[in-house]
Amino acid sequence: MEPTSRFAQTNAIKELAEELSLPYNVSMQDWSYEVSDPNDIDNYISHYKVTADDDKKFVLMEMILQAIVDQDTEEQLVFYWEKVRQILTDDFKIHEYTIYYWKKLTEINFENCKTLSPLLRTLWTIQTSN
Repeated sequence: MEPTSRFAQTNAIKELAEELSLPYNVSMQDWSYEVSDPNDIDNYISHYKVTADDDKKFVLMEMILQAIVDQDTEEQLVFYWEKVRQILTDDFKIHEYTIYYWKKLTEINFENCKTLSPLLRTLWTIQTSN
């Protein structure tokens, strides 16, 4: 069953842009994916852990997942997946739609997801079977 759609909120994006010193303008339709930098993933994860706002957490997780798939090696991808898997499990309701979206991606529609999407499919199955 498809979860309720959820999208990044403009106020959360603007606040994160300021907090993380990232560029922002209204023409950046996919802001979280555009500004995500794989070299800054530790900063995103640290910021996530001290953020209380669910809308910001939602946007940060989009950035984190993009940074994970953009890692230089599969080993790095798996390393960061291990750091993030528990966050996704703990905050599943916040990220349910993001997980659902990313788990459906294939090499046909997003080349970089060949390792991450199967991991997200497994997480989805575990979380939704409870």
